Amino acid sequence: MNMFKAILAMVALSFSLNSFALTDEEYLAFTDALSTGNTKVVKKFVEAEPTLVNQKFFAWEPLQMAASHGNLDTVKYLLSKGADKNYVHPASQNTAFHMAAFSGNVELIKLLAASGADVNLKLKGDVSLIRYFRDQEQPDMVKLMESVGVKDDGCQDEKCF
Repeated sequence: MNMFKAILAMVALSFSLNSFALTDEEYLAFTDALSTGNTKVVKKFVEAEPTLVNQKFFAWEPLQMAASHGNLDTVKYLLSKGADKNYVHPASQNTAFHMAAFSGNVELIKLLAASGADVNLKLKGDVSLIRYFRDQEQPDMVKLMESVGVKDDGCQDEKCF
């Protein structure tokens, strides 16, 4: 009898876990919509399955994908649905705020900072965004980073990696 219960529980659990899995076509449509800023399609998927807002796609979250392409409306929508503002990609160590900064989208940078994203999470090598933009000789970005509260701390060595 216990074996039957265990099998039944495993079947029920696997069904519930697979019921929200995206097909290959849906996966491509969703990630493409995040990259191209097609908020209407993103909404369709997230409304059907709210957990997609923080699902990992090759360790990237939807907010990071949208931010990396400067898709302001999509980022606003994902934030309204509870996207994790401070998720750090395990390999690149970038957050959505970092991706917005790299894209140079001032409005998006200010939105993420105002929404409570931790603007002081460091890049690889314990490098701050201010250090990065200073090294890239982008004084306007340094000023912008300072204006949203990014600190000039972290690695101060000549080479930080």
